[in-house]
Amino acid sequence: MCPLRVNDQYLGNIMLKINAKLGGLNSLLGVESTPSLPIVSKAPTLILGMDVSHGSPGQTDIPSIAAVVSSRQWPLISKYRACVRTQSAKVEMIDNLFKKVSDTEDEGIMRELLLDFYNSSGKRKPDNIIIF
Repeated sequence: MCPLRVNDQYLGNIMLKINAKLGGLNSLLGVESTPSLPIVSKAPTLILGMDVSHGSPGQTDIPSIAAVVSSRQWPLISKYRACVRTQSAKVEMIDNLFKKVSDTEDEGIMRELLLDFYNSSGKRKPDNIIIF
């Protein structure tokens, strides 16, 4: 059996992924160090990215994967959190953005990410929400 060889670039990439998943900051945009981003710098702003991935064509029994990434720790926009859920195969709309479980409780992705933004941004609610 031949020994496993790993190069520095491979190890560096693995460390960046581990750091991000543990809440670390891998890079900071230059514009984040000065309050110069219109709208985003002036008021608490939550930035969301959403997408759904599907199985290969013809595979109708494989669930789709819905993912939403959101900024956290305003005014930073380089800190983010991801929420991932499975849903019915080939469904393009995200099923669990909102998931009402009672008259007062919601277990959806949006509630989870809004609470995270609030808790990580000094108990501030977002004045603006940007979705792409």
